[in-house]
Amino acid sequence: MLLGFGLAIVAVVVLATLSLQSTRSFINTAQWVSRTHQVLETHEALLRHLMEAESATRGYVITGDGLILDFFEQAAAEGEKSADDLRQMVAEDPEQLARLGTIRKRMDRKLAALRDLIELRRTQGDAAALKKFSAMGQEGSMLEIRALMAEFKLGEQHRLADRSRLTMRNGNRTLSMLWLGSGISLLLLLVAVALILRDVAARQHAEDQLAQERNLLRSLIDAIPDPIYIKDLEGHYLLDNVAHRQFLHLDSLEALSGRTVMDLFPPEMAATYARDDRSVIETSQPLLNREEPSVTRDGQIVWLSTTKVPLHNLKGDLIGLVCVSRDVSDRKRSEEQLRAFTAQLERSNDELRGFASVASHDLQEPLRKIRAFADRLALKYANVLDPQGLDYLDRVQNAAGRMQTLIQDLLTLSHVTSRAQPYVPVDLGAVVAGVLSDMEVGIEETQAKIEVGILPIIEADPVQMRQLFQNLLGNALKFHKPGQPPEVTISGRILPSHDVAGAAPGAEICQIVVADNGIGFDSQFAEQIFTLFQRLHSRQEYEGTGIGLAVCRKIAHRHGGSIVAKSEEGQGATFIIKLPVQQTTKS
Repeated sequence: MLLGFGLAIVAVVVLATLSLQSTRSFINTAQWVSRTHQVLETHEALLRHLMEAESATRGYVITGDGLILDFFEQAAAEGEKSADDLRQMVAEDPEQLARLGTIRKRMDRKLAALRDLIELRRTQGDAAALKKFSAMGQEGSMLEIRALMAEFKLGEQHRLADRSRLTMRNGNRTLSMLWLGSGISLLLLLVAVALILRDVAARQHAEDQLAQERNLLRSLIDAIPDPIYIKDLEGHYLLDNVAHRQFLHLDSLEALSGRTVMDLFPPEMAATYARDDRSVIETSQPLLNREEPSVTRDGQIVWLSTTKVPLHNLKGDLIGLVCVSRDVSDRKRSEEQLRAFTAQLERSNDELRGFASVASHDLQEPLRKIRAFADRLALKYANVLDPQGLDYLDRVQNAAGRMQTLIQDLLTLSHVTSRAQPYVPVDLGAVVAGVLSDMEVGIEETQAKIEVGILPIIEADPVQMRQLFQNLLGNALKFHKPGQPPEVTISGRILPSHDVAGAAPGAEICQIVVADNGIGFDSQFAEQIFTLFQRLHSRQEYEGTGIGLAVCRKIAHRHGGSIVAKSEEGQGATFIIKLPVQQTTKS
């Protein structure tokens, strides 16, 4: 098998060599024949151009029309070129080359004589030119050229006949060799075809997969509602999606392909877009979420958030950029409305704070007079008033006292923002210690037990932190169970941002928990207790205006934090405060 395979290979090689030699011989003779045909065609072209030059000269001599001279010059130039081409074609044939040299000399003299005749017609008129032309016809120079060219043509025709016979012999021999090799090559061809078909099938499968992926990608891009488009390095649009064409009011990609922003947008706006494109291409740095105005084809102004990133090929070469735009007009309008509303709200808040301050101060003066005169009545006329009068007087004094307390609490609530202090590092443990010192009498009267854990240092308003703990501890002491001493625990810890919903990435959150064993409240009132003037108990049961917890929530919100309450009736209450350790602003 190996010997036969080796002999088959040797036979194929020998056959291929013989076929190659025969084929080369056939090709060479065929080229000779083809070259001879080209020589004959060029020979005919040369003769034709000379005749055209002579005819153009005759026409000019007769009519004097200068336009005919263009035909003469063109025919003369083509004739000279044909002569030069013939010289190159027969360069290897000395006999033909000598004949061509004689023809060229006759032709040059003929063209020179024609140019002299044209000049004579231009300077001396048609009579002299016609006389000269008649004399030239009698000289028979054109007949000489025809005779020489006929001799040249006859020589080429003899060579054509010889080469045709040689081509036929070589063709027959080559054909025999090809028939001989065809049988051997057929088997190899079948094997090659089988391999090729296998490769073609594999390639077709890969192309089908690629086309499917391309269609899937195209469908995905067209399904995206944001305009997406690709540009080349010169800023010409290459590809886009349906949303982009809808934005431009174009029907198809063909209507966009090859155009630039200069063709689609006002000049100043287009110059800005082109400058951004050039910056991305030159620096290879993406442009992310650039908000800029744009205009649709119907003249509507919109705001777009645009991202442009460099596009590279598989070799890493920069070939363009990919752009994605999002219409943020609604958000921009909302931001403008929000800014206007915020400014209006700030003005309203300023007016309310001013009103609360003025009204509170103005209200306190009449209350002080009411209490002062009520005290004088009680002091001087207590023995004169009957029991009902004394009861009325007592009610007036109590109402005036409650009104004064309410006004002071309102002032406290308004001072959370109006008299806020800058944020500084605050040791919460020291703040709680100070509050416990101030509440020492109340703690002793209620025999309260208060446990304070380790509290962190945070950036905060120290006065408001003191007020926060004072309100929470005051409530814990106030709302204790009858006959049972209050027990309060205060603890704190630092939480990572990912454990707190809405916290900024990387920010640390301080969580403070204040829990007591008091009377508690129904969980359905967990939000209601932070509402201004909201009370769950009557004034006869517990004193207060219902403002303390509202102040606590306002302090927490002012620090960018939160406060929530958890409780059940009779099970005590737990308040959870979350505050950022570091403030993003200093006030």
